[in-house]
Amino acid sequence: MILLHLDLDDTGRAAFRADATPDALREVVRAVLWFPEEAEPDGEGRLVPSARNLLMFLSDVRSRKFKRGIFLGEDILRLAETFRAAARAAAAGQFLPDLEERPDGFHAVWRPLRASGDAAFPCLLDALVRRAGRTPLEGDSGRHETVHDAWLAALRSESGRVAWPDADEARDLARQLQAWRAPLVVSAADRAALTFVLMPPATPAADWRLALKAAPSTRLGYVSLGQAASLFAPIGGLRRVGGGLEAPLTRPQAEAFIQTGAPALVAAGYAAVLPDGVVGEHVSAAAELDSPEPPPADDPRASRITPRLTIRVDGEKVTEQEIEFLLDQGSPLVFFRNRWIEVDRTILREALRALRATRAKRMTVREAAAFALGFGRFGHLRVDAVKARGWLRGLLNELRGEEAFVLLPPPPDFRGALRDYQLRGMSWLAFLVKWGFGPCLADDMGLGKTIQAIAFLLRFRATAEGRGRPALVVAPVSVTTNWVRELAKFAPGLKVLLHQGADRLQGLSFRRACAAADVVVTGYSLLVRDFRRLAEATFSVLVLDEAQTVKNPDTQAARAARALDVPAKVALTGTPLENSPLDLWSLEEFLNPGLLGPQRDFADTFARAIREDARSAAAGRLRHILEPFMLRRLKTDPGIAAELGAKREIREYCQLSLAQRRRYEEALSAYRADVAAADGLPSRGRMLALLTELKLVCDGDGKLARLDDLLAEMFANGESCLVFSQYAKVGRMLQEHLREEFGQTFPFLHGGLPPARREAEIQAFNESPVPNAFILSLRAGGFGLNLTRATHVVHFDRWWNPAVENQATDRAHRIGQTKTVFVHTFICAGTLEDRIDEMLASKRQLADELVAGGEAFLLKMSPREFERTVALA
Repeated sequence: MILLHLDLDDTGRAAFRADATPDALREVVRAVLWFPEEAEPDGEGRLVPSARNLLMFLSDVRSRKFKRGIFLGEDILRLAETFRAAARAAAAGQFLPDLEERPDGFHAVWRPLRASGDAAFPCLLDALVRRAGRTPLEGDSGRHETVHDAWLAALRSESGRVAWPDADEARDLARQLQAWRAPLVVSAADRAALTFVLMPPATPAADWRLALKAAPSTRLGYVSLGQAASLFAPIGGLRRVGGGLEAPLTRPQAEAFIQTGAPALVAAGYAAVLPDGVVGEHVSAAAELDSPEPPPADDPRASRITPRLTIRVDGEKVTEQEIEFLLDQGSPLVFFRNRWIEVDRTILREALRALRATRAKRMTVREAAAFALGFGRFGHLRVDAVKARGWLRGLLNELRGEEAFVLLPPPPDFRGALRDYQLRGMSWLAFLVKWGFGPCLADDMGLGKTIQAIAFLLRFRATAEGRGRPALVVAPVSVTTNWVRELAKFAPGLKVLLHQGADRLQGLSFRRACAAADVVVTGYSLLVRDFRRLAEATFSVLVLDEAQTVKNPDTQAARAARALDVPAKVALTGTPLENSPLDLWSLEEFLNPGLLGPQRDFADTFARAIREDARSAAAGRLRHILEPFMLRRLKTDPGIAAELGAKREIREYCQLSLAQRRRYEEALSAYRADVAAADGLPSRGRMLALLTELKLVCDGDGKLARLDDLLAEMFANGESCLVFSQYAKVGRMLQEHLREEFGQTFPFLHGGLPPARREAEIQAFNESPVPNAFILSLRAGGFGLNLTRATHVVHFDRWWNPAVENQATDRAHRIGQTKTVFVHTFICAGTLEDRIDEMLASKRQLADELVAGGEAFLLKMSPREFERTVALA
């Protein structure tokens, strides 16, 4: 591991350093720079990058993923922040040219317009502006006619050195530049003393007026006034009127002052006063949704709702004719009912268009409810207030949770028991789908989203909408097998088709199998690859499991999910928001298209405001919009924690990758060859060797993908985890993999650690400031530890000794643990892990015999039984 640092002196010269040999440092620096050949040693054990290398490195250092073992010091991360601030200043033109004398001569520099407390800021700003002013063909011949030419050339040169022999002429130019800059650095107090006041006329025909509250009294004050005229030209027309200064303005000039002049003056440090009641948003819209006729009992979604739209200007209701009159004035500044106001002409045009369009408008129930609960819009016109009447009002109250929806009984063909909160979840899914909405079940991990969805599928299949067509379930490949098993367990009456693998059905065979199935299960990759084939089939409902997979709306998986023509859609995810509020937009655009408006509008209205302040009014409004369509329960909720019990065990079925399958088959082939050579009688040693080899093959890609997903969800919920493996080499592999995946160090406890190191690893986990995962070998970490910080336990591979595994689980599930502990047992489907787990579950007596024997019971099998157990399905 190498921790890289970056020094930057006050001349802008940068140098990389690290606690490493010169060769190691050179290799690291070459790995992180865009132009590795442009880095030279400085004789002090450091490497000096070129200017463009430095800028390119700092520009993307936050988003890049570096080679394993390279970590960045805090000084580099701080410099990256300073670089961004300098880049913003450069983009805004907040810099001036200057000339300064240094021990080695005169240098042309670009200075920030405003001082910064960070010494690196002016250096990085100078480097950015200097490079932006150069062209690829530009060079400096070194011959100049005047000192001014030499200075201008140096402003665009790499070093900034002014090639001029006469020092006195250079000093004279520096004084001239100082005098030139003086008016540009008028003090903030001189600017703030000037207040410009906009005054409206009493009639539409008269001129507007711009007045200066107090005339300047100093020379710099007049300089400041002249500078203000460069920001808003009519200021140059100020004349004395009575005891003050005033300038007449036309209506377009008054409009320009409101929209650009006043903001520019205020940004420059002046004061600007706009007339009360004139500026602001004065156009608003409200709607009433009338539903006099009750919905048809057989198809409630067939109802049509009549909207009535009301437009108000400055709080007063207006007609179409009045809106036309305001638009005819040709300016945002309009004379409305004996007063001046500012109106948005675009909104006015949209309002007029909406009033005309709604005369014959009829909404579906889904459109009306989404309109009332989410983005109320007619075209591009946003509606601020919506009132519902009749039975629609009752439906909206149920969606908002103000009235309880009806709890449904478990489906008669559901095998098993639903907890109370799971029954509510199933009923909620059925309720929303009944009215044409796409629900998102966002329960915390371990609360049984899959079981609730299976119960819903059984319930939905009995309705007119769900009858006769299969459901389509799309999930990560690592959990598709789990879906098949859970369906077989809780809904054995359903015919399930797993569409997966190289030998999956194609063409007519697929269409026939699909038509005969009740549920089709496939992965996200095949949703994209086999989209045309899936689109040709007819599905009743589409369920996305781990729906955060489509959080990026521009991915192929997200586009494919939105493009499938399925009448009902359901999403399951424990992490509906991972990175940005835009995750929610993508999810809802799949479930309820249009609910959150266009992506750009959503980003402007919500995403930006929530990034700046998670408790903003925008965040509250978004929660209000989403609340009816997203059900999230946590393990810590009082009504749920009491139902869960102290420990919950979850089987996590994982798929072997193609490479894993190949290695598994190769290991079996080698074993079979050895057995054949031994006349069909394998030795105990050869059987044990095969078991170890196969288990290590299983500890690969499939399990790693599932572990990554689980840990990401745990960490997002602020939870920590214990990860047990039988093998120390697997533990080391996990430590490296997780460090790369999550960018943090994970403690690892194994039998080879001395006592002091063992305590250090335990302390690292218990005192970690962030949620963490503790990797433990089953032997070294399976007893004698109190690790109640963890609320999840992962058995990455099996020892097939329930007593030993329970002992390991009890590191978290013990006295002092106040929360439910979730135990995740990883099993590779179709392998020896799968079959042995089935044996343990079905033969309790056998499990009891394993308390002391571990996997030794496998060695008592006949060669044929052993072969059936280890064979790959």
